[in-house]
Amino acid sequence: MVKETKSKDSLGVDKELVAMFLRMSPEERLQANDNAARTIQELRDAYRQQRNDRPGPKRST
Repeated sequence: MVKETKSKDSLGVDKELVAMFLRMSPEERLQANDNAARTIQELRDAYRQQRNDRPGPKRST
């Protein structure tokens, strides 16, 4: 469930999230980016693995 906050402006920008990243050092921001990229890749790999484990015809992706 997504928690709605009042910190979003009319364009949907979460000002608290922006402020959090601005408080981080460049190294911390790079680490956060690396962690997000790694998580995305793990989710993609798990999705592909799940699709390949299913019985029946396989579709190419």
